[in-house]
Amino acid sequence: MSNQVITVESSFRSFSDEMEMRRCLKKITLDEVALLVHIPQIPLELLDSETAKNRGYLAYPPQGLLYLSSVFSSLGVESHIVDLNFSTLREAQNDCLGIDEAWKRSLDKVLSKYKTPFIGISYMFDVTYPALKSVSEYIRSKFPQAGIVVGGVAASADPELLLRNHIADLVFSHEGEETIEQLYHYIQDTSSTLPSNLHFIDSKGKLISTLDSPGGRVDYDIRPEYRKIKIDQYHEVGSLSNFSRMNGIDIPFATILSRRGCRAYCSFCGVRNFNGKSVRIRDTNETVDEMKFLYDEYGIKHFDWLDDDLLFNRKDAVKMFREIEKILPDITWAANNGLIAAGIDSNMMDAMRDSGCIGFKIGLESGNEKVLREVHKPTTLSNFYKFSKLCKGYPEIFVAVNFILGFPEESFYQMMDSFKAALKAKLDWNNFYMYQPLKSTEMYTIFGGVSSDEDDYKDELFFQSHGKENQGPEPVKDDITYINPIRGGSFSEYLNDSSIYTGYDIIKISENSVPSKSQMKEIWFTFNCVSNFLKMPALYTDSEIQLDIGVSWIEELSKAYPKDFSMSSLLYYLKWKQSKTSLVELEELRESSLEQLKSSEYWKMRDQQFGFSMFLERKIPELDPRFINL
Repeated sequence: MSNQVITVESSFRSFSDEMEMRRCLKKITLDEVALLVHIPQIPLELLDSETAKNRGYLAYPPQGLLYLSSVFSSLGVESHIVDLNFSTLREAQNDCLGIDEAWKRSLDKVLSKYKTPFIGISYMFDVTYPALKSVSEYIRSKFPQAGIVVGGVAASADPELLLRNHIADLVFSHEGEETIEQLYHYIQDTSSTLPSNLHFIDSKGKLISTLDSPGGRVDYDIRPEYRKIKIDQYHEVGSLSNFSRMNGIDIPFATILSRRGCRAYCSFCGVRNFNGKSVRIRDTNETVDEMKFLYDEYGIKHFDWLDDDLLFNRKDAVKMFREIEKILPDITWAANNGLIAAGIDSNMMDAMRDSGCIGFKIGLESGNEKVLREVHKPTTLSNFYKFSKLCKGYPEIFVAVNFILGFPEESFYQMMDSFKAALKAKLDWNNFYMYQPLKSTEMYTIFGGVSSDEDDYKDELFFQSHGKENQGPEPVKDDITYINPIRGGSFSEYLNDSSIYTGYDIIKISENSVPSKSQMKEIWFTFNCVSNFLKMPALYTDSEIQLDIGVSWIEELSKAYPKDFSMSSLLYYLKWKQSKTSLVELEELRESSLEQLKSSEYWKMRDQQFGFSMFLERKIPELDPRFINL
């Protein structure tokens, strides 16, 4: 594969360069309509009807496409947003009948109306590559003459893959609003300036990229664009996170954005590569006005922030929360992207609580100071523990902390430091994620990762989220098939491998060793089970508020994992402790949980390891003595 790149500045270097660009743009038209496509976010073969009916899959509105649509509107170009993820989730609730055809029908309905549409596809996450490929191939089968433009975070990280494999004719990198404006004026011959952030293949097979220019303005009015999606129905097909589910699955939700970019420069993260180095803050009044519009016009009662650095500029953030408190006293909100603990003090927590915050996540990533320094995380353990102590005064806010396991060359004892930090902090929940190499990041450049080969997208690393909260393995199909929420068979290959330590025996792993990928799965499982199920603060709290919120969290999470015995047994104990559930309902829950155990060899094995069934006897399972004093 050629790696030769020609970077063209703000104008063409030669007549031949101009001809190559004009040749590429012959297929890109903006005279008729712009069709903006949001691809399915969950592999169709993994969609489960029961989970879909429980609204357990993530159903984020295509916020980025709303912004692009607003640009087309300002240019006088008609645009439509086609949300194929919404279509597939809706169909999945119908027992997954015809699920493979659902998104095709949605596309056909729009494509059939036009002859020469501009077709733009959003590609945000590597794991949705198979869906992107299927959608692109289907569009080409219907419109072989049409040009396809692809943009988004994943597209920006590897435009060459999309171009070489004929998925796209033109790739946008970074944010697309200004590039669309520039492209429009260039195609219309109202400007001779070459649009920035474009990638294409010339007639000689070379990858040509125009000027790389991240950043741009943030104050776009997208309120009129909401009529192009069914924003008041997204809660009917899924959720934004477990926060939105525990808030009530029948409460309409939306996402909102107040800041682009992040002050941090973590070596594993791609935010700076996509958004640029600065943090650009949207006008507070515009942000709140959009929220009020959604509240008034569509009945939206819950919001989730898309910001990667929501609390950047603490004074401005507090001002925004106080304005929300004043203008929208009835709404709730959550922040599923990890916040920076150093930016949170009592004044910030007060403003967050008073403006409707029901929960948020903190991005710590590691409990080892050396790892924190190596990945450039802008925090320290002392600041994190100070923050966790502060949280004890706000039991009405559910706080989860994010850890990443398996950084390149990370030793087992460094991972154990993260586990110990989770136990010491005693926050409401601990999210352990497996490290995923993201292209174009500093860590990827140093250590490598997946290549540009399509096969790598068919075998993603363990536990990259495919539309569900990333919490645990889920046995399905039959008694001897063990799978995680993402990919069938990922546990069956190693559970009987004598070289892999399982359950509490992971403590036997040499502390200076770098665990294998197979061993990492068991480390993840044990960390998750102990910190979240056996040591969940709601089990031990005297706070009625904290217990109630803990019950709500587990109850809604279990709906996304209807076959998970660890969740159902924990839920039984918490509801018994809560004393708000009738004895009849409690017994029904207990019997249902026991049936999960009896029907699964997998959960029988896990129960022998961790003793989850003790919850059904109204007792908290005892920890292995080796873990008691950690």
